Amino acid sequence: MRTIIALLATLAAIGAVGPAAAQEVRELVGSWIIDGYTFQPGDRSPRGTIAYQADANLFTGTYVGLKLPADRPELHAWLYNTQTRKALHIGKVGYKTGTVGKTKGEFRLSLPAALKGGKFEPWELVAFSAEAAGSTPKEPSGSKIQANQKPAFYLYAALPGASVPPVYCGHGQDFTFTSNQDHTCFD
Repeated sequence: MRTIIALLATLAAIGAVGPAAAQEVRELVGSWIIDGYTFQPGDRSPRGTIAYQADANLFTGTYVGLKLPADRPELHAWLYNTQTRKALHIGKVGYKTGTVGKTKGEFRLSLPAALKGGKFEPWELVAFSAEAAGSTPKEPSGSKIQANQKPAFYLYAALPGASVPPVYCGHGQDFTFTSNQDHTCFD
């Protein structure tokens, strides 16, 4: 009987914490056959983490291995739908150079009120592009290395609640997420 009471008390304590305190941390994956990388020793596909905090309506995250081209030194965030190929600009985050090993870039991105509570539909991904300094882009930039590649995302992850499968890009360790089999990779 004591075991059952202890178990019920534990379950009640866990229930009191509930979903508001829990946040799903997702892996950010990225491309490196893209502008800014020179394919020298030390270049690697960038990686990171991202979490949505519903109570504050913001994304927080970290990244390593990220390199932006000199002519596009700002890191901009987007919500993206692979079916429609449409993007919604949600802000700019600070970019830190030299993120290797234990040196990580960190970000906090407050989201528009319309997304409060994780209302992300019809969007599937949160993604980051390199943009010109001081710009207010209407759509994410493409790649100069591969002119037909647009958008060119440096980091991306499936949004909470999205069911978009990972797809191998056919080179290196690069993966993308898409529910549209006609969509190409982001690098």
